[in-house]
Parts: sequence; structure tokens; C-alpha cells
Amino acid sequence: MDDVEERAGGSATAQAELWGQRARDWADVMEGWNGWGVPVYRHVLERVPVGRDTAVLDVGCGAGRFCRIAADRGARISGFDATPALVEIARERVPDGDFRVGDMEELPWAEDSFDVVTGFNSFFIASDMVRALSEARRVARPGASVAMSVFGRPERCQSTAMFRAIGGLLPSKPAGDEKTAGPALHEEGALEALAREAGLTPQDAGYIGFVESYPNLETMLRGVMAAPPMVRAARAVGDDAVREALTESLRAFETPTGSYALEEEVRYLIARS
Repeated sequence: MDDVEERAGGSATAQAELWGQRARDWADVMEGWNGWGVPVYRHVLERVPVGRDTAVLDVGCGAGRFCRIAADRGARISGFDATPALVEIARERVPDGDFRVGDMEELPWAEDSFDVVTGFNSFFIASDMVRALSEARRVARPGASVAMSVFGRPERCQSTAMFRAIGGLLPSKPAGDEKTAGPALHEEGALEALAREAGLTPQDAGYIGFVESYPNLETMLRGVMAAPPMVRAARAVGDDAVREALTESLRAFETPTGSYALEEEVRYLIARS
């Protein structure tokens, strides 16, 4: 789909630049065959009917791991992301898919285009989450499912230790660049309230616990360091300092075989348009 117009602006441009830094590492590890999101995708797909000829749009599709899983069920796939480098990988994984680049607050599809719209840990990246959800509702057909996830409760996510470890390495944000404090999205009722504000009707919500596993430290670091917070920290203090901080924070999660396993959680919501 190289002829598709690719547009991104505002927060999307900044996100694309960060996510594109190590896109292949992210795709290979975090969106690999056993990537962290696979249990979440399966959980949602047990609750949302996706089969032959279901028109599915994944907002914030990244490298297309969910899109590939849905395509294997017979769905007609569209994907949308701010990062061209990730979208190119998604196109490799789902050659028949319709993948486009831009800002999720302005989706380039007509209204009533999809049977299912998903956004796994993506909608909250938008500078205006309600507007992004409103766009998801607009392109969803009446009665279609709109499914989303966000990070779970920090005390239930062992990866919280990693983010604490690099907190002091991150550069300060420019004055006036902070988002206005909003509800903690992992709290019960928070996603539901935003969905209703966007014109969606919540149907099913809850927490999904799962184990995030990696065969060894080097593989885990390769994937983790592709995430924007780690990219920002590495730019400020260098790769070695970030790797050292992460390695120290991960010691507690090494198994006797040398693999790494972290207990994680997300909160999900499935709504109707």
C-alpha cells in the first residue's frame, strides 16, 4: 500500500519518531510469535466475534501481530499507526491488509466501515483520547464492537520495576508539555466513562492477568529498549546506562533456567458503537 497517503501530525509525529527508532527489535520480540500481547488478543477474540470476512480495524496496530492473528481467522484486515517503520512490518505480515499511517484522532476511513475496531494499549497515547474513541465509533458500524486495553494496576505489573529504574534517567519534559492529570485508566469505571463520553456503550470490562516471558536477558533487553521511555532515556544518558539500570531491576525475575518471567496485567473494555 505504498501509494496510500501517509499523514501524521501533533503527538503522532513525536510518537512515530520514538517508536521508529528500534521498530524491528520491537516487532521481533514484543510482537513476536509469543509477544506480550498475545494472551490479551486471545482474551478479546474469545469475546468479540471475528471470523471469515469480518471487517477489522486495529488502531495503533504497530507491527501487526494482532492483525496477523485476526487474519488467520479469516478477517479482512485494516491497520492504522503513527509509525511508518512499524506499518511496513505489518504490511509484510499481512500482505492483503489495508494499512495506513497518521493520527488516530483523524482516521482516514468512511463512517460505518468496520464490524470490529480494536486498540490495544494505544488509545491513551492520543493527545485527546475521547476524540480518538469518537473516531473509532464513527468508523464502526452500528452495533459493532470497539475493544481496547490499557496497562493494569501498577502493583499487579512486575514491569513497574523497570519503569521505576529508569525514571531518574529520563529527561525532564519542557514546561507546559505535561498532559493535564486525568483519571487512572486502570481503575474500574475509568475506561467506561471515557467510552460513554465518546458515544460508545460499554458491554464488558475487567482485568487480564498473564505472564510475560523471555528466553534470556539479552532478548528481553532488545525488546524492552525499543519502547519509547527507554529510547528517550538512552538518548539522554546512553544505551549502557539504561541497560545497566534495567538489568539490575530485572534480576528478581530470572528463573533457574536463565529465562525471565514477569507477572503482568491489563484492563480491557469492550463497547458497542
